Parts: sequence; structure tokens; C-alpha cells
Amino acid sequence: MLSIELPSALRRVQPWLFCAGVLVLQACGGRYQAPLDDQSAILERQAPPIYSTTGVSSPGGAISSSTAPAPVAATTTGARPIAAGVAVQPAPGVNVNVVNEPSSIRRSTLGRAPLGDSPSPSSAPAAVPGTVPAASGALAPSGQGANFAQRHTVVRGDTLYSIAWQYSVDVRALALANNLNPPYTIYPGQELTVSTSGLSSNAVAGVPTLPAAPAGDAAPAPAARPADAVASRRTGNVPSKLVDDIAWQWPVEGRVLRSFSASAATTSRGIDIGARRGDPVYAAADGDVVYSGRGIQGQGDLIIIRHSARHLSAYSHNSAMLVTEGARIRAGDKIAEVGTDSRGAELLHFEVRVDGAAVDPARYLP
Repeated sequence: MLSIELPSALRRVQPWLFCAGVLVLQACGGRYQAPLDDQSAILERQAPPIYSTTGVSSPGGAISSSTAPAPVAATTTGARPIAAGVAVQPAPGVNVNVVNEPSSIRRSTLGRAPLGDSPSPSSAPAAVPGTVPAASGALAPSGQGANFAQRHTVVRGDTLYSIAWQYSVDVRALALANNLNPPYTIYPGQELTVSTSGLSSNAVAGVPTLPAAPAGDAAPAPAARPADAVASRRTGNVPSKLVDDIAWQWPVEGRVLRSFSASAATTSRGIDIGARRGDPVYAAADGDVVYSGRGIQGQGDLIIIRHSARHLSAYSHNSAMLVTEGARIRAGDKIAEVGTDSRGAELLHFEVRVDGAAVDPARYLP
């Protein structure tokens, strides 16, 4: 083993240096502290904003249920209301955009200028709620009742019954609201009000039976039963149901494709009965034909039969019609043939109206 010989003088000094070093380290060991990066003890911390449902906010601490304002630090701005009963305490130097303040952004301050000479949207006439333009230039309602459209312009082919059916009002109330007198003749271009509100039920019940005269024509004389309807009459043991002193039967043999919905559009409240194109359509009950035509948009060839002063039935989307206004019909007489609707489906759309309002036909059919 290699050994190193130190000078004799150094050997005499080494123990003394060793002891001195130990004493120095012991003296410094109690005060030694490693450098720390955590300066949290000297940093100023600010309480986060607290949202209060009492309209008062405080910078930290629990939310008080009282309405007294909580103390706010001098370094923060006052609480700003942002909604009913809610306030926010913003951080220092942060501006909160508050609704209805002069400097805030409002929806009403945003707009679009019209292109070219187009009229401003604000200057366009407001549409009547619940109405859509009809083919005749009148307003057709999209919901039950006549308050959706106030006026109707009569076109050739209209009858009081077709107008009342289109707007879901009682035909007697329609005549009364327009001060019509016998023979209740209407003319193309005539303006009729279809608002029947405010009329008493006694006054409406006192209106006599109205003829089924198309606009511009004299009231037709009661006609005999059409020969084609009698020749093709439904025979055999036909089930019927007596409702409101009227014997009702099914207008066509088929399966119900769509049941009644009171929320449907006025001109579509009824049931759809599936059948083959050309199948016979029968009168659901005894009555008089008060409309036969295609003047109501979306209904195709339409027949309306009056069974009493209060009851009407309607048959839509026919491919052929065998009866005209004024014809007297018995239940089971063939009045039309099944056609197709606007989607091409082979069916009969059948409706029942009582006092002008659409009702569920299932209540009347056996």
C-alpha cells in the first residue's frame, strides 16, 4: 500500500485545524436555512368576488342573508348589479359591462341597414298573428276561431257555409255579424267580417236556415236527390250511431290513417280514412249539400253537408263529385269517389263541425 508521509510541522498543525473546523460548523448549523422559492408569506392575497342573491357582494367570507351591505375593501370597486337580485364584485381595474348603463352594449343598438331600396324591416306591415294568405286574397286562419282573421274577400264559388267552415265559425253567426238578411246573397269582391265575438247565443239561434247559394247566384230551390247518388246508394245492414238526434254512419269503408287532433290547422281538423281511389264516398247522415267545389286551398274537391242548424260534415280530396249545392241527401247516398291528397295518398279526409267548431268524428261514428 502506498503511504504518504506528511512533514512533521503539518502533522503537528492538523489536529488543531480539525477541531477548529468542527467548532465552526457547530456554530453555524443552528442558523442555516436553505433558500426557499415559496414567497406566499409576503404576497398580498385578495379575496375572490362573492355573488349574492341579496344584491350585495363581499370580498370573501360567508354570504350574509341580511340586506345590509358587506364591507368592501378600498382596492375594489362597488358591487355591480348583473341581474335581478344578483350583484358582482369585480376585481381591481376590471370594468363590468352592466345592462342599461350608458356605456353598455344593448341589443337595440345593433341593426342592419337594408340593401338598395328595400324597405326597412321596421316599416314593413306586421302580419296578423295566426293567419296565412289565402288564394282569394283573404286571410285564412291557422287556428280555431275567427279572431285570427278579421276580413274575408268573397270570390266566385264561395258560399256562406264554405266561408264559415274555412274560419271555424257558425254560419248563422257569420250572417249575423255582417247584418245579412234573407235571401243572404253574397257577391264576389264583397268584404265580410269573420269576427263573431260578442254575439249572444240567443241571437245566433234566432237566425233562420240559410240557403246554400254560391256568391253571385240566387238561392237554389231544394233539389231532388241526384239519380246517380240514389243508384249507387249503400245497401244492406249498415251500422249507425244516434248522436244529437242524428243517425251517423261511416262515410267510406277503410282504416283510419290519422286520428283527430284539435291542434291541427283549421282546414285539416278531422280524420283520414284510407281507401282506394275511385271507392264510393257515402253521406254520413241525412242532410242538404251546402257546398260542392274546390275553392278552399288544400282541400281538393270538397263537399259540405248540413245535417241540422248546428251540424255539418265535410268530405275532402274527392276524385269525382256527384252532388251540387241544394241537393237533398240521405245517409248512405253516394256523393263522391275517393281521390288523393296533396301527397298522393289515397284517402278520404272527413270532418264534423258543431256550431262551427271542429269535433272528433269518432264521437259520432259507430
